[in-house]
Amino acid sequence: MNLNQVSPRFPINRPDIKTTGMHRTTITVTAVIRLLIVSLFILSVACQRQGRPDELTMVIEKKFTHLDPRVSVDSADERIRQLMFNGLTRKNEKFEAVPDLASAIDPSPDNQTFTFKLRDGVKFHDGRVLTARDVKYTFDTMLQMKESQKRVELAQNIDFIAAPDPQTVIFRCKKAAPGLPNMILPVGIIPEGSGETAERNPIGTGPFKFAGVTEAQELVLAAHENYFEGRPSINLLRIRVFEDNSTRESELRKGSADLAINADFDPVTVEGLQKAPGLKVTLQDGSNVAHIGINLNDPILKDPRVRQAIAYGIDREAIIRDLLRGQAKPAGSILPVAHWAYEPDVTTYSYNPEKAKQLLDAAGRKAQGEQPRFSVTLKVSTQSVFRKTAEIMQEQLRTIGVDLKIDSVEFNKMTQDIVSGNFQLYLRIVLGGNQSTDIFRFMYHSTSIPPNGQNRMRYTNPKIDKLLDESLAAPRERQKQIFSEVQKMLADELPQIYLWYPSTVIVARDRVTGLSLDPSGDWGAVRNVKLSR
Repeated sequence: MNLNQVSPRFPINRPDIKTTGMHRTTITVTAVIRLLIVSLFILSVACQRQGRPDELTMVIEKKFTHLDPRVSVDSADERIRQLMFNGLTRKNEKFEAVPDLASAIDPSPDNQTFTFKLRDGVKFHDGRVLTARDVKYTFDTMLQMKESQKRVELAQNIDFIAAPDPQTVIFRCKKAAPGLPNMILPVGIIPEGSGETAERNPIGTGPFKFAGVTEAQELVLAAHENYFEGRPSINLLRIRVFEDNSTRESELRKGSADLAINADFDPVTVEGLQKAPGLKVTLQDGSNVAHIGINLNDPILKDPRVRQAIAYGIDREAIIRDLLRGQAKPAGSILPVAHWAYEPDVTTYSYNPEKAKQLLDAAGRKAQGEQPRFSVTLKVSTQSVFRKTAEIMQEQLRTIGVDLKIDSVEFNKMTQDIVSGNFQLYLRIVLGGNQSTDIFRFMYHSTSIPPNGQNRMRYTNPKIDKLLDESLAAPRERQKQIFSEVQKMLADELPQIYLWYPSTVIVARDRVTGLSLDPSGDWGAVRNVKLSR
C-alpha cells in the first residue's frame, strides 16, 4: 500500500509545512504513519532486548551432538541433559552421590548389590508415571548400544539389573563396586519403549521438556508442569549455540540473550562484561582442572626429575594473574577442593627456576652454553586462551633452558593424537569427570591405557594399581585414606602437572534472579531462575 494514498483521520497542523488542501493533509498523515511505524519498531526491539517475563535465552559455546541421555559424554550434551533428565542419583556439594529419582540407596555389605527405591509419583514429560521397568529399560538398552560412550565402564561392572516391583530396582555387579552410585550419575532415565525416538524427541522427568530444535541449532525447552521438585517459573527456555566468543558476548550485551554459564569466554571478555550496563557477572570457585598431560613413554619425559623441573619452571600465579585475570585458583590435585576425598597435603610446585635447573642437572640434562638443554612439544587447541597460555609457558621454560615448541591443532585432531600417544605434552581441561573418585581408576590405573580408559599418559605404578583395586571394596574411611595416598604419589611422580581450577563464570542480565549453582556447576539449578522486567 502507498502511504501517500491513505485517507486522513487525524490531521496535524504544522506551521513549518506550508501547503494547502489535500496535499497538506496527505503529507501530515504520511508523517504520522511513518512515526507510528518507527515507534512500533523501537518498541519491538526494546521488548526483544528486555525479553518476555516467562522466557529465558541462554548461550552455549559449542554444538550439542546427542539429546539421547544414554549416548554421549560431551560437555554440551551433559549440561543439556541436566535440564531434561534425572538420574537415579545426583551430586551433593561434596560431590557425593545422593538419591535423585531414587528415594533411598541400599548397598549390600560386599558392595556388589545395590537396591534403589524410587520416589512415588514421579512423572515423565508425557504424563507417564516412572516405574522400575523404565530404569531397567534405560540401562539395558544403553549397555547394548555400541555408540554409547557411557556403557564401557558400566558394562565392565554391571552383571544384571532387576525390577522386582514397580518401586524397586536392583543392580548386581560382577565384583565389589562401591562407586556404582557415582558411575550411574550421567545416565538420564527414559520411559520404557522410547529408545527409538530418544534422539529426535527425548522424554525425561527433568524440569524442562523438549519442544524443538531450529535449523540454527537453537534448542527450545518448555517447563515441565508436573516436575516432582516443583514447576520452573520459566515457561520457555531457549539455548542458542554461538561458537565464536565475540558473538556470545554481543548477544549478552545487546540483550538477545539472558544467561551464560561457563560459556568459555576469554578472560578479557569476562572483564569487559563485568563493566557492561544491564549485566552482572558472578565468579565462583570452579571444579574443572587445567593440566599438562605428559607422555611417560617419551625418552626425555620418562624421568620424574624432568617432569618436576618443568612444573617448577611454570609460573602459575603469573599466568592466573596476568592472562586469566584472576579467574582461576592454583590446583594441586585432579579432584576439586570441595570434594570429600580431596587431599590438601601434597607436594606443590610454586615457581622456582633455580630448583628446576638443579633437577635438570641431576637428571643429566645439563646446560650447554646458549643451547637449550632439550626441546619438547606441547599440543594445544586452537582456542585463543590456550595458545596464549602456551606462549607464556614457552617464555618461562626458556629461562630454565627448555625449548618448548607449540603445536596448535583442532580439538578433535588433538584428541586423536592424545589417545594414540602421538604427543610429548598436551594442555587441556578436565570437564566434570574429576568430580568422582572413579577418575583415579579411569585415568591412572595401568589397565586404563587407551583404548580401555583415559590413562593417556601411559602411567604405570603397581602400588597405585593395588591401592585402587583395594578401594573398590573398601569402606568409606579406608577409601579416603587410599585416595589421600594416591594423590600424594601422583603429586610426586607427576604423570600430569595440575595447573589451576578455572572459575565458574556466570553472566546474566539484571532481570535474572534466583540462580545459585553448586560447586559442580549443574545446570539443573536453572529451574529456580526467576525473571523480571
